[in-house]
Amino acid sequence: MIIDHYLRREISVPFLAVSMILLSIFVTFSLTRFLMDANAGLLHPGEIFQLTVLKSLIAMEVLLPLSLYIGVLSGLGRLHSDSEIYAMRASGISEMRALRPIVGMAILLAVLIALFSVFVRPWAYGMAFEIKARAEAATEVDRVRAARFYSFDDSGRTVFVKGVSDGGRQLDQVFIQSQKNGDLQVITAATGKLDYDARPGFHQLTLHDASVWKRVEDGPDVFAELGSLSLWIPAGEPEPVGYKTKSSNIFELWHSDGRSDSAEFQWRLSTPFSALLLALLAIPMSRSRPRQGRYARILLALIVYAVYFNLVDVSRTWVEQGKASTIWWAPGLLALFVLALYIPWKKLMHPVARLKVSSR
Repeated sequence: MIIDHYLRREISVPFLAVSMILLSIFVTFSLTRFLMDANAGLLHPGEIFQLTVLKSLIAMEVLLPLSLYIGVLSGLGRLHSDSEIYAMRASGISEMRALRPIVGMAILLAVLIALFSVFVRPWAYGMAFEIKARAEAATEVDRVRAARFYSFDDSGRTVFVKGVSDGGRQLDQVFIQSQKNGDLQVITAATGKLDYDARPGFHQLTLHDASVWKRVEDGPDVFAELGSLSLWIPAGEPEPVGYKTKSSNIFELWHSDGRSDSAEFQWRLSTPFSALLLALLAIPMSRSRPRQGRYARILLALIVYAVYFNLVDVSRTWVEQGKASTIWWAPGLLALFVLALYIPWKKLMHPVARLKVSSR
């Protein structure tokens, strides 16, 4: 039907626009965080890209319901403001009939969000955990960038390389300071060459025109100049990620007795219901009088959204802490609020008002 296509377009345009805006904001925020880690030499550019994509996929289960909520508010708000809804009623199209395609869109989106929550979310978290484990297992030479000092507390080393080229294999002006148990060692070299995985489990760092100075607490200082010095550096193997609640599949969470697992399980099931309830909530919240303005109730609607998701977050925390056994009271409150907005109070109160008048 033409009216169905028209209503879908009125909702889809702001929905897609808001989705792109929210996703852009989230990607920018994630990139800022990961670039700080990259600046410290903890992440490579490829890992930054992968983590940003994975985090964006995880965020879709929250961004999509909010985008549809705002899209319905904006689209229907314009129809009310321009009196198009009233024109539809005058032509014999009831409001419930006109809203049928919007409810259909909400159901489809709820199904999509359910797929994201049940399948995409744990997969994305699992991939992110593996990438972070590999980054943490990376050796010191894997993290070093040119012209910066790096301190590695786990080995007691401070490293500076003035120039890095050939994909990190050629090094210029190398400085390595090591301190352990009161002993101090300083190695400098004009150039260096790094052979990744020169033998299983080790990288080989070959320094040319190297100088070595070592001070020990209970002996004389040592100084040497070497034409070539080879150091074997452990390549570092990532530790197994192990069991993680957020990367566990829905069946593992279902059969688990852990509080965190229970909270995660209920969260994943609640997201599609929240998306559907928010879309249904946006329909009555978008109603306004003609020429009142399409955004007249946007602020109130956003406050309701913020309150709801804070309640869901609180309920989830309570389940994790053992203070509650379920998070479903929060969606239940929203469902009751939505139901109250759909009840035709004027029609129900009209007979009562007439009864009072007649009794006089």
